[in-house]
Amino acid sequence: KLDEELKAKESEKIIIEERLSQLNFKLEEKRNELKTHSEHLLDKVKAISSKENDLKNLEKSLNEFYSRIEKLNEKIPNIANTIAKTVGFVEALGIERDETKKKIDEAEQLYVQKQNEKLNLESELSHLKEKEVEQKSLIKALKEKVEFIQNLIENLEGVSKGAKALLENRSLLRGETTILAHIGNTDEKYRFAVEASLRSNLNNILVESLDDLLKGIEYLRNKKIGKASFFFPPNGNEQKQNIFDKLQSYLLKRKAKKLSGESGFIGWTIDFIETEAKWKNFFNKILQRTCIVDELNTAFELYKKYPEFNFSTLNGDFISSDGIIEAGSEPKLDDSLFGRKQLLENLKNELPVHEHKLIELQKEILWKEEKINAIDLTVLSERGRMLVNDLANVEKQIAQFEYEIKKSNDESDRTQKEIQELAALANDLDNQKIKVSQELEALKSEQELLDAKQKSLDEEFRKVRNDNQETLNLLNNLKIEIERNIGEIKNTNNAINRAEESISSIKTTIERRKNDIASAISEMQTIQEELESDIIRLQQLETAKDELNKLLEEVDNRYKQSRAEVSKKESELKQLRNEREQLSNEIHKSEIELKELEMKKDSLIEHIKESYSLNLEKKTFDDLDTFNFAERHSQVQEIKEKIKSLGPINLLAYSEYEEEKQRLEFLHKQRDDLIESEKDVIKTIEEINQTAQAQFKETFDKIR
Repeated sequence: KLDEELKAKESEKIIIEERLSQLNFKLEEKRNELKTHSEHLLDKVKAISSKENDLKNLEKSLNEFYSRIEKLNEKIPNIANTIAKTVGFVEALGIERDETKKKIDEAEQLYVQKQNEKLNLESELSHLKEKEVEQKSLIKALKEKVEFIQNLIENLEGVSKGAKALLENRSLLRGETTILAHIGNTDEKYRFAVEASLRSNLNNILVESLDDLLKGIEYLRNKKIGKASFFFPPNGNEQKQNIFDKLQSYLLKRKAKKLSGESGFIGWTIDFIETEAKWKNFFNKILQRTCIVDELNTAFELYKKYPEFNFSTLNGDFISSDGIIEAGSEPKLDDSLFGRKQLLENLKNELPVHEHKLIELQKEILWKEEKINAIDLTVLSERGRMLVNDLANVEKQIAQFEYEIKKSNDESDRTQKEIQELAALANDLDNQKIKVSQELEALKSEQELLDAKQKSLDEEFRKVRNDNQETLNLLNNLKIEIERNIGEIKNTNNAINRAEESISSIKTTIERRKNDIASAISEMQTIQEELESDIIRLQQLETAKDELNKLLEEVDNRYKQSRAEVSKKESELKQLRNEREQLSNEIHKSEIELKELEMKKDSLIEHIKESYSLNLEKKTFDDLDTFNFAERHSQVQEIKEKIKSLGPINLLAYSEYEEEKQRLEFLHKQRDDLIESEKDVIKTIEEINQTAQAQFKETFDKIR
């Protein structure tokens, strides 16, 4: 029954839906037609409103143009009067401006003249003040240098204690006593080279007689002041040279002449020394084989060719004929020892000259300052500034008036142009006003026709919409009834399906319960059998437990006995460990003492090696048992006291001895070479004599 009702309502629903679709189509057509007509009507209304606004704006603009034209016509005569007055003011100000410019030119010429004069004076003054500062700095530096060199000379810097004592007691000796560094001088360019050549002799004391030399040595010996180096004057009465000496001197002179022609050779050192005539021989003896070259590389090259000569460079490097080379950085001029006294005298003579120059500069500076102060540019500047201000004010007024004239002319032209433009615009606006009025009348007529058509369309649309609404309501009611019938059918089918599923589930549960019961019965039988087996096994375990308890008692007794024995052994072990620890401490203490003794021994060996240059080695003594260490220790202390009473040891004695020894060996070698050379020369001379005699006799016989 429900299915039949559902089918009938479905058929009715289809019919109503077709009808509704037709009504919707018709309604949509009417709606579109009404919408199109409404939009067209709205456009007409907007166009009418726009035209009305345009008409009002045109009328308003037209009235404004007429008002502005009247105002501009009234403004033109006023502008013409203003221009005429302003032109008169500008002509008067132009005359005043020309007079002011003339005054400014005169003031500027005077100011520039005075300013240039002042600038020249200030420039000269600045230059003079710079010279004054330089002169003061130079004087200060000279004074500091004089003081520094004076202190060096007074303190006899670098001179030994014995030499100082003799120089301070000049009355002790009859002749003049001085050191080599104080009796000569040289040019600044050659000072380092000369000092390098004389370095080992600069602090030697010069004595004029043998008596003075002996007195000086005796004085130092008696006073225990120390030693001094003396330089005895060369003996003028030299022995007559033998032929070998003459030959050697001749060869040396030839080499010297050849050396003077070498590249880089500057001159012989003796030629660059300035000293008194009585001291000239001292320098001749020291520097007879010493020359000055430009640099160290030149000195090395020349030394290879001429090893008999000494070479010094302008930088103070020195190569001696015996192979000793002194070289390094260039010394400072203040560190120079040679010519200090002469340098001090030169500086003292130079100082008053610079002080006089400073006074003259200060006088000239004072005169320039007075002349500069007399030139007052402020008044001239102020006068010129006032004239410039006046000119600026006049030009400003002229510019303002000219601007006003230009502005008035522009305004007059602009006013006339504006009147013409406004008149043209007013004509255009009047034409537009007429045109807009005609268009507005046509639009209003069209609007009336569209309003009538709008009313007819509204009535038709309202009728179609009502029919559509009634059909839609009928369709909705029918859909609701159909849905209700479909729901009842679904509920009935669901109830039937649930009942069938419940019956099937109950049957399945009954079968499962039967299977569970059978399984439980079987499991109970199995458990009963296992229980009987476990009871038998438990009885067996009880019997084994009793046997194990008895065995445990026996083991426990044996453990207690073993524990007592272990405790006894542990006490014995502890005692042995204590004894071992005591022995270890004693061994460690002995090792420390042994290390200390070894360190003392090494220290003593090192001390003896450094102090006495002796290497101690292990040795076995036959009298070790009878040797008296205390007696020998007291003897050592006595010897140490005696050594201490001797005073400080000259640590350089050994090195000086080695140097002297090398020097002696070198001299012996040279002496042997000279002896051999002398023998060769004598032999050569004998051969020459024999040959000469034979040739002379032969020639004489021929002549006879």
